Amino acid sequence: MQSNNIRSLVFIALFAALFIIMSSLTIKFGGSFVPFTLQTLGVILAGLFLNPRNAFLSIFVVIVLAAFGLPLFSGAGGITHLIGHTGGFIFAFPFCALLVSLAVGAFLHRFNAKGNKLIAIIVFFVIFELFSSLCAYVTGIPWLMHVLGFSFQKAMAVGFYPFIIVDALKSLVGAILAISLTPYIVYIRSSTSSISTQETSYKA
Repeated sequence: MQSNNIRSLVFIALFAALFIIMSSLTIKFGGSFVPFTLQTLGVILAGLFLNPRNAFLSIFVVIVLAAFGLPLFSGAGGITHLIGHTGGFIFAFPFCALLVSLAVGAFLHRFNAKGNKLIAIIVFFVIFELFSSLCAYVTGIPWLMHVLGFSFQKAMAVGFYPFIIVDALKSLVGAILAISLTPYIVYIRSSTSSISTQETSYKA
């Protein structure tokens, strides 16, 4: 039990650091209110490798530290930044990681590595696209409208449409990694759980 807790803390810290690094990789075009980042890929990886509780905590701890002023989001931090125009996305990320982890766990319970890899890639892609990307827009777009006073159409034009292709590419990368590293994913998820988890039924 204690060793599992220690491993959990290590992996929570590891994926929190990975999320911070991916948050720092930012591209912002002129006139763009929402920057291009690899944050959702960080959410994907946390949900992929960690169980639901740890996946949530790995992103949530970054938000908590940023709330105390640490510059963890592209060199910015503090309450003012967290409740700024991208706040709806930021606060959605821990829940996105949680949902990704739940969906991945359910799929791994049924996944046979000797089965159709293409189908598995498609399933992982849909999981990541739905829960790591699209779910973030559920709170991100309304918050963008609230903070900047945008109409729904304007908020979608600056905060959703430009990111569709990039989000799909990140989900595809996550799906390829999921297929390539499935045994390691299963091991890490099960080794950081206090009880035998669903994914342990995975068949190599």
